[in-house]
Amino acid sequence: MACLIKAPQGDAKGVVSFTTPERDHLIRVFPDIAAAVRRLKPRYLTGLHHNWHDGQFLHDPLFDFNLAGEDDLAAADGKPFPLIPMDACNFSPPIFVPGGDKFWDVLFVARGVRFKGIPEFFRAIRALYDDGDFLRVLVLCPLPPPGTGTEEGVRALYESLFNAEERALFTFLTMDWDYPFPLDMPTLAHFYRSSRVFVHSAPDERRCRVAAYAWASAIPVVGMACIGSVLPPALRVAPYFFECENYETFPHAIRAAVAAAAAQPDFGPVRRQVSASEAAGVLEKFLGDLARTGEARLSSAPINATGFDLRLGRHHGLAVGSNRIEQDLGAFIEALEKLSSEELCDVAEDAEPERKIAALFPVAPRPAEERSAHAGSFGMQLRLKAGAILRAVGARDSRGD
Repeated sequence: MACLIKAPQGDAKGVVSFTTPERDHLIRVFPDIAAAVRRLKPRYLTGLHHNWHDGQFLHDPLFDFNLAGEDDLAAADGKPFPLIPMDACNFSPPIFVPGGDKFWDVLFVARGVRFKGIPEFFRAIRALYDDGDFLRVLVLCPLPPPGTGTEEGVRALYESLFNAEERALFTFLTMDWDYPFPLDMPTLAHFYRSSRVFVHSAPDERRCRVAAYAWASAIPVVGMACIGSVLPPALRVAPYFFECENYETFPHAIRAAVAAAAAQPDFGPVRRQVSASEAAGVLEKFLGDLARTGEARLSSAPINATGFDLRLGRHHGLAVGSNRIEQDLGAFIEALEKLSSEELCDVAEDAEPERKIAALFPVAPRPAEERSAHAGSFGMQLRLKAGAILRAVGARDSRGD
């Protein structure tokens, strides 16, 4: 979502970021919202948080910087662009820490959508069981509303692959409430601390937040090369990351990761890459360097990184459930324009600054029909796509785990 990263102070700039779905479905569609973002620039550095990697990226000068991994964006025109190599995945809350009694051998956390590779994970566990490796497995699977990219038939597949005795060891816990975050963070962190290894089987998902939670909890991660993109290359190795070339190698990698976890390796170097307490200072330095490059002065107001793992990637008026802010994006920007520096500093200290702003400026998000009516040359395109917007955001948002 649009996120207040730093409050302005007088003529010293604050920082605000927007998400790529907000860019695509709101800022590029409504001229009034694009104009409002432009009006913010004398008072704020404006950033774009990339919720998915982009191999044909074209930098938009409306944004002063891009939040994405170093390899997540490839410029279609070959030109350099301002990049801060961080995103929501670098800000795991402090509740994700090492420790706990290890009850589960394998933890898998993914929404029940097609691109997570859930059937392939099932088959990897089936292969392990066929070889006599009866690991205790827990799958936490929030189910999206019907028609929003749901992976159909996974319950039936699970029950067809594993008999009742095996299902006593392999728990497939589907959750159909409060999508996409049915569990509060302390509960989720408990499951991580109680597990030896984390597995993610998505074939094409970069900078995965649920994998970052695993590294913050000091447990090894098994997955395709894309999952390791959260870490610098030197740390994408055992005992931290067990890379799989294809799904046939998952069983072997899982065995190796479980064995490595037993040795309790030092995860300090990895945790520093994904811990909010470390990342806030790193982001502050990046922003300071960026401001000086543009001959601007950055506010000395502190960065409140509380909830950045979710806040940076949520959307105003898009997505569903708790991944959505019920406020018109234009009203959020209006608040950033109208509130004084003192008021914004106070708001920025809140645990949920964006929700506090939504309560101060309670303007409902623009519905799909209004997008069609006011989008000018985009009207026909939106009439065709209006029904797909929420599905697209829900299915392909890599920060919605």
